[in-house]
Amino acid sequence: MRISKKTEYAVHSVLYITFFKDRTVLLDELAAQGISREYLAKVMRLLTKSGILKSSVGVNGGYVLARSADEITLEDIFNAVEGDAFYKCESRSRKCGLAGKCGLTEAFNAARGMFLGELRKCRISDMLGKSVSDGSWLKKMNPVV
Repeated sequence: MRISKKTEYAVHSVLYITFFKDRTVLLDELAAQGISREYLAKVMRLLTKSGILKSSVGVNGGYVLARSADEITLEDIFNAVEGDAFYKCESRSRKCGLAGKCGLTEAFNAARGMFLGELRKCRISDMLGKSVSDGSWLKKMNPVV
């Protein structure tokens, strides 16, 4: 399985915002990491709509966490960005003779359940603690502070 860029950008953005929890983080600041501003804006809207982030407009506008980093999991972010469509059998469009008999849908849905179960165990607060032990990653990001 491959994680989409959209999900990767979402996780990195939430981690960045978590690190700077004492201030509002601008979209341009996040995009300065080499991400298309327009693409990132779409990702941020999904995170805001799902209740992971809060956004504000104006001179002091930007993003902050909507809830504690202890309460946000990778599953929350994955579901916010990817939605719940994991696998859909296209047998009807192909006139497949095994439609409903092969067990593929059940197998993929079971795998999705295990995958989401593992993501549910990963809280953003734990991830940040593991990835920022010395802060050196931050120097590479050139934050606008």
